[in-house]
Formats: sequence, C-alpha cells, structure tokens
Amino acid sequence: MSGIRFIHTGDLHLGSPLKAVGKISEELRQSILASTQKALIRMVDCALEEDVDFVVMAGDIYDNEARSVKDNRLFAQEMKRLEGENIPVFIIYGNHDPIGKGADYFRLPANVKILGAKELEMHLVRDGSGRARARLIGQSYATPSETRRIHLNYQPPADDLLNIALLHTGLNPGANTYVPCSPEELKELTAIDYWALGHIHSPTIINDSHPVIAYCGIPQGRDVGESGVKGCLLVDLTASGAAEVRFVPTSPIIWLTPSLLLKPDQPLHNMDDLIDMLLLAGQEIIASRPEMPLHCPAGPWDYEPEGYVVRWEIGGRNDIHASLIRGNEGEIAAELAEILNQHLTGLRPYLWTEGVKLHTASPIPNLDLLLKQDKTIQTLQEVKLACQKDPELKKKAISAMGNIFYRPRDPEDLRDDTFPVTEERLNTLLEDAFNMVLERIIQEREKQ
Repeated sequence: MSGIRFIHTGDLHLGSPLKAVGKISEELRQSILASTQKALIRMVDCALEEDVDFVVMAGDIYDNEARSVKDNRLFAQEMKRLEGENIPVFIIYGNHDPIGKGADYFRLPANVKILGAKELEMHLVRDGSGRARARLIGQSYATPSETRRIHLNYQPPADDLLNIALLHTGLNPGANTYVPCSPEELKELTAIDYWALGHIHSPTIINDSHPVIAYCGIPQGRDVGESGVKGCLLVDLTASGAAEVRFVPTSPIIWLTPSLLLKPDQPLHNMDDLIDMLLLAGQEIIASRPEMPLHCPAGPWDYEPEGYVVRWEIGGRNDIHASLIRGNEGEIAAELAEILNQHLTGLRPYLWTEGVKLHTASPIPNLDLLLKQDKTIQTLQEVKLACQKDPELKKKAISAMGNIFYRPRDPEDLRDDTFPVTEERLNTLLEDAFNMVLERIIQEREKQ
C-alpha cells in the first residue's frame, strides 16, 4: 500500500465577525472582514496545488448553529472546486456548529461526507481503480456540549489500511464538555495512525511519533487573542504510518500584540520621540518575514499577508511617564494610534494600529538595592511573587479584581462583558500593581 497526502483543517468559524476596533477605512475594513473567507480559499488552493488525496475538517466549520448565507454559499463553491479534482472532504461538526442544529442554504457536492453524531462513522478513501487506501473515522457533536468519551469507540478493523481519526476535543480529561480525554488515552489507541484534532485554535503537534496527534489551529485569527500566522496542516503518511507534517500559512491578516519597554536611560522627551520609536517598530514588522508557528518542516509556499492588525503594549520606566504620560494615557494612546495609521496603513502589507496600551511608570531607585535594604519593599515583592505562583492566592487575586475579570475554564470560555485573566494578563496586572504601590511609597517618602 502506498502512502497518502491530505490537508488537516478545522475551526474555520465561518460567519464569525472579526473584532477590530477604532476608526478604519472602508478598504481596510473590507480586507479584515473578508479574511476568514480568503483563508478558506487559500486552503483549497493548497489542496489543489499539492494534489492531496483528501481533506479532513475537524469541527467548528461555522461559528454558530445558524449558518451564514454568504459563507455557506462560499463553502459550497469551494467544495465544488475540490470535487472537480476528485478530492473527497470528510467533516465533523463541533460545539459551535453541532450537526442538525443549522440548515445548509446551499447543496454540498457529493465529494463532501458529513460524519454523523448518533454513532461513530467510518469511510474509505479509494483510488481511481476502486482500491481502498485509507479509512476516515469520526463523530460530530449533536449539541454544543459533548460529554461522551466517544474517542473510546474509535476501534477500526484490523487490516493494513491507514486510519485517520477526526476528533473535536480540548484534550482535558477532567472537563465535562468537549469530549473529555487525555493525550495518553489517544496514544494508547495504536490502531489510529493520525489524530486530526479540532477545538484549540493554535496549531500544535501534541505527539510527533505514532500515532501522530495534531491540532491544525484556526485558518484566520479573529482578534488579538489569536495572534500570529494561522493556517492548516499538510500531512504525508507513509504506508508504515510515519508522518511528515507541514504547516501551510493561510491567514491574510496577522494579529499582533508587540510589547515595547521604555528604558530609564532612553532619551524620550515628547510625543515625537514616542512616535519615532513606534514607527520604526512598525516598519520592522512589515519588512520582516512572518514567523511560522510550528517547528515542523516549512512548506515551499510563497506567503505574504495582506496586512497586520496590531495592539501595541508600551511599558517600562522612563522620565517621560511623569513629564508627559501620567494622567493623559487615554488621549495620548488615541493620538499615537491615529498618527501610526496615517503613516503605516498605506504600505503593503499594511499595518493597522487597533489600539495602544500604556503601562509606563517613572524610574525608581535601584530595585535590587531597595529589596536588600527596605523591609516594606521586600514584603511587597514577596506578596507579588506569591500571587504569581500560589494557585489559591491566584484565585483570591482574581476574585478581588471584581466581576469584570474571570478565569477562563478553557479556550472556548469567551464572554462579551468581561475579560479573561490568562496567566500572562494576571502577571502583567500584578506587575502593574507592584509598580503602582512601589511608586506611591517612594512619592510619599519624598514628601517627608
């Protein structure tokens, strides 16, 4: 039996609105709004160019149970392009688009196989002579919550066919939703050669030996929480089950949250100095080749994004904080964003500044010296470190921050009226709080 080549994709979230904010030109608005659809087209282009044997889609094709008419039409059209080259497509639906909950407005072509939710399904991929080459295994969600351990039913017949399993899961064995299971459980199901996973939006190789376990990620990030290049996976499986997995970039838009730290000795005196620093950083982003997200072999595909959507994070300590920034953060951030957009949105690829967040502070005396000599500062540092490391103190810290913040249960736990406290955000908030208290202590002492 010869090897096979296929595209592993999923989490297209067609119909999901991208969440750029602020004033934006009509041209850029259309570029951002159309990026999810363009990512789908790029994925199909790759499947045709690479002459794949089939395509697998591991859930959340649509963002909602109710299909978007425009996106449903585009999806049907792109599947017909694959049908024209005799490329079958195997799909499971996930928690965002459970099967039977949303009607398709347009007829899907015969090459598309939807794996049902009532029970596990298996389908064979055959070559032109009718010879079976691989087996596709999977099961869709019937509701937005799939609590069953359906992966345990993935037991194909004992033969020499390659087995590719589709599963939409958070790989959390203790969860009560999204097919609770662990990577170790999937590794034990040795009849499976490749686990095509969906649900997690970052492309990730969980296991690179037999059985290969991989998340394809989302083809196009939808907000700054899904930053970096996004795409799909091109997989070559040999007859023995050995795999080569290559990341294929498909996202027309790249979201970024670059961090710039002001240094105490940096000569910054006015807004022009800040603007020059940000313009240089933006031009470097545009001129640099985007960093690919996986350490697997890169493909030969020419890739250049249409543009970047950026939320700048400016921190650090400098005299400009007291002389210019403090008390004017909101107005300065708005002016910086407007000026950056005047200079960088006309370039190709463009760079649109969605926002600027200022977390600056005034320089302080040598912190190491303070920590050695000052018991109050030592205690403050100990409290900060304890809140960063101790799980119970983390919970208390988040609770004390008020109802506007919450600790997400998993990557899908997104809420419109509150902010998720990730590990990175919590550490930033704790660092900001430490700096604010430290600065206040120093200010009060200077008054004495």
